[in-house]
Order: sequence, then structure tokens, then C-alpha cells
Amino acid sequence: MEVTSVIKDIALSGAAITTATVAILGLKSWSRELKGKAEFEVGRALILATYKLRDELKYARSPWISGHEFPEDYPVNSKDRTPEKEANGYAYVYSNRWKPVAEAIQGFETQALEGEALWGKPMRDKTNEMKQCARNLQVSIDAFIHNKAEDGESFRSDREFGKSVQSDVWAGNDKENKLTIQISNAVAALEEEIRPHLKRS
Repeated sequence: MEVTSVIKDIALSGAAITTATVAILGLKSWSRELKGKAEFEVGRALILATYKLRDELKYARSPWISGHEFPEDYPVNSKDRTPEKEANGYAYVYSNRWKPVAEAIQGFETQALEGEALWGKPMRDKTNEMKQCARNLQVSIDAFIHNKAEDGESFRSDREFGKSVQSDVWAGNDKENKLTIQISNAVAALEEEIRPHLKRS
């Protein structure tokens, strides 16, 4: 009778252990699935935000400026344009062009923080490089407008600086334009970092 009772207890204990083991394995599998889903969603959102910022930077850097981009009081005749009016006109153009960039940066930074929370410093370094591209453009736009206000004196006194600024502001040949290459490399680095997480879905 006692032997039967012991065997019964052992059998019940074994069943309990088996149930607990299955539950733990199931929990681990569920946890991995949740982590994989979170990484996929964050990765997808971050790469879309990266492409959005890349495209807005490209639009802002278009060398073609149509007449309707300037303010209504901007003189049509170049002879009537003072350095101040030139500077104000271009400030108006680039202020409007920068608004979509600023919105894209805001969205990108939100997703970049999510990415850093999941993947740490390697992701932060790569998103920082993308943000640096936007900062470089903003600085060059400010220098470009300042040069207009000085009637071109800044660029005349330092021609290499002038070329560098205009190269940033106006996207030219993709194979030679320094900022275009920098943006392209930053996007490629983020793609390389994010794509493995997208494949886990």
C-alpha cells in the first residue's frame, strides 16, 4: 500500500515537473516572439523615418528654385535687389524648405531613441551620423544666407569655403558631392544595422 502511494506521489511530481518545464519553455518562446516582434516594428519604423529624412534633405537641397518660392515683395528685376533683400528672399525660401526637414528630423529622433533602447550604442552612433548630415546642411544654409547679406563678400574672401557651402546647399553630382555622399553612407550604415532585425519577423 505504501509502495503504491510512493509510486503515485513520484508520478504526480514527475507530471508537475513536466508541466512546469513545458510552461517555462513556452514562456521563453513567447518572450522571444515578443522581442522579435518589437525589434521588427522598431526597425521598420526607424528605416522609414530614415528614408523620409533622406528625401526631405534632398528636396531642400534642390538647386532649382522657382519664382513662387520667393516672397511676394522679392524684386523680379535683379537690379532692384539689395543684399538685404537677397538675404531676406533666400531666408524665406529656405525657411519654407526646412519645415518638412524639421518634421522629418523630429520623427527620426523619436525612432532613433527607440532603436537605441533596443540595440544600444552601435545604433546611436549611426543615427547620430544621419542627424549630423542635417546639421551640416542647416549650418551651410545659414552661411549661404549670411553671404547674401554681405553681398557675396564671405565667399569672395574664402572661395573654398564658398564652394563647400554651395555644394551642401545645392545637391550636385551625386558621385562628387560631399554631403550627398555623407547622407548616402549614413543611410547605408543604418540599413546594414537594421535589416537583420527585419528578417526575424
